[in-house]
Amino acid sequence: MGASQGGVGRVSRLGLDGGCDRRSLRLLGGGAARNVRDSVPRLQVSAERPLIGGHVSTRGGIDKAVDNAQRIGAEVFQTHPTPAQTWTPLRLDDIVLGVYKEKFARAGLRGHYLHAVYLVNLASPKAFLVKQSVGSLVHYMQLAERLEADGVVFHPGSHLGAGFEAMLPQMGAALREVVVRSATTRPLLLVENSAGSGGCIGCSLEEVARIVEGAASDRVAVCFDTQHAFASGYDVHTAEGVAHTLSELDRLIGFDHLALVHANDSRRELGSNVDRHANIGDGEIGSEGFRLLLADARVRRVPWILEVPGETQDGPDLVNVNRLRACAGRPPAQPEAVAAV
Repeated sequence: MGASQGGVGRVSRLGLDGGCDRRSLRLLGGGAARNVRDSVPRLQVSAERPLIGGHVSTRGGIDKAVDNAQRIGAEVFQTHPTPAQTWTPLRLDDIVLGVYKEKFARAGLRGHYLHAVYLVNLASPKAFLVKQSVGSLVHYMQLAERLEADGVVFHPGSHLGAGFEAMLPQMGAALREVVVRSATTRPLLLVENSAGSGGCIGCSLEEVARIVEGAASDRVAVCFDTQHAFASGYDVHTAEGVAHTLSELDRLIGFDHLALVHANDSRRELGSNVDRHANIGDGEIGSEGFRLLLADARVRRVPWILEVPGETQDGPDLVNVNRLRACAGRPPAQPEAVAAV
């Protein structure tokens, strides 16, 4: 691993095979950062405490996600409403939608986010793949509107060797097309930072900032993934590193554009460029890293969603929800009884 680059909190990725290199990562200066923050109206996200939940299964129907969220003591949750590795759309009829909404209301849950399929790649040089990706995101945004969900999270994708600068205008145009064609008013389209493997884009806050700026829409905001940031070289497990990382997030993107946090520990070391999630406290970030992050009021304003393996490798569970709640200084959650509808 190279020496620290650009101050504490970010390690150099020079020489990491397959990672984002400096040629495709032109660091923004203060002027560019201000352009991002000024080009998009401020999001009004508020909460007295961080809402905490996890990614849950929809197996058996979209309404089952509500049951699964209750079982893990979640206040908010995220779902893949369709298989994550296919383009298959979800045909949601009004009866199923009604069951989902009734369950959601009875459960007293505070939010729902959809995660786009992993095939989405707005940075691809292949026109057919970009077209498919735009169509999928439009479908997800419209589905989120019907479900009264709060946002759709997506991975920016890979430039497949073409380079970030070459594909950035295409990404901006694609995001604007998604916003216009979906014609939604409630859900946000959330750009998630990447872990840094392959020809990825969005593995730095600088790149995420430029993607958001290119979209030029108040419907586009940011989801910050702790494990992806750590893998990309952002030190979020020491006090000095957390302070620097949050300072960079504020300078380049602005906390008013942060709408969601994916809370994941890391199985791999700082700057590994490998996307491998660990349970809270069991990885390289550790419980102290999450306590340090959650000590900052600016990140407590937005929901925190777990995407961890879980104690039984079945995904986020009550154990991890309560570990994260403890890091936030909150009392343990209790699994709720699932009401029949």
